[in-house]
Amino acid sequence: MTHEEIAHELQVSRQSITSDIAYLREQAKETIKEYATDHLPAQYQVCLVALDSIIKRAFDILEESDDNREKLHAMELFKDTHITKLELLSNATTIDSALNFIRSKQQEHNKNVVKSTSFQDEDEDNNSQLTATTATGKQSVF
Repeated sequence: MTHEEIAHELQVSRQSITSDIAYLREQAKETIKEYATDHLPAQYQVCLVALDSIIKRAFDILEESDDNREKLHAMELFKDTHITKLELLSNATTIDSALNFIRSKQQEHNKNVVKSTSFQDEDEDNNSQLTATTATGKQSVF
């Protein structure tokens, strides 16, 4: 639906819909950024540890079991777990690239904030220097 259609349906102004959607998009970006930088690396590590545990247990079953069916199932689990772990490790470069991209965007954002703050400070300094009162009481522009 367009913003106008949503506004009509909800009986609110189009500006309200536009600002609400902009707010929701910004919140979604922040949530994704937080998940990707804070939670995803931890979950990735948890998965690797869990896979190692499964591999160890499957190997133990292979060594201890006398039942050939159980051994075959353990071997299949062992193989599948190794494949899954390999896929995760292969995707580590993708995850690292995504995290580096997010970090670079954060650094750019921080630099822009610092620049805009320093420009505001310079503008205030320039404005105070532009008009000054002379000895005769008149203002002059420098």
